[in-house]
Amino acid sequence: LDVRPIEAFVAGHHTGAVGVPVSGSSFATKSAFVLPDRPLVLHATDEEEARLAARRLHSVGLFDLVGWQEGGGEQTLNPIGLEELARLLATGDVELLDVREADEHDRSFVPGSRHLPYRTARAAAENGLFDDRPLVTICETGPRAAVAASVLQAAGPDAAPALDGRGATRSAPAPP
Repeated sequence: LDVRPIEAFVAGHHTGAVGVPVSGSSFATKSAFVLPDRPLVLHATDEEEARLAARRLHSVGLFDLVGWQEGGGEQTLNPIGLEELARLLATGDVELLDVREADEHDRSFVPGSRHLPYRTARAAAENGLFDDRPLVTICETGPRAAVAASVLQAAGPDAAPALDGRGATRSAPAPP
């Protein structure tokens, strides 16, 4: 589990790592939703960040922490901008996953997107619910899209988050 900020995670992380920033909202809950049931190694910026993450994980019953190591690595997660996303959707080259909760998706969504709450991404990937197209994840502002893309990448599919920041689902262009 890589607990560094999203910007650090996308720039480079260990293969198979899932990125959930300890500085983000609901860190422990999000981690509990997306992590497999096995011992964890925390990847952090420093020991202080690792200790903070461990305390928060303990609050949701995640106790099987093996230790921590400095984050970073060769694998990257390449965010997709909204203009690039529009181009990819128009050509059908990607599958767009709206990773928000059902009530959010019911209020607004990008036409042609598939609803898949971020907390179910690992199970969906492990059960072969995707075709061979690359996956792009999207949410309201980016954090859940990044978490979902990291979970999917760790499980095998080619995935990238749409990370233009503010209101991605409101301003994402629909495919022609």
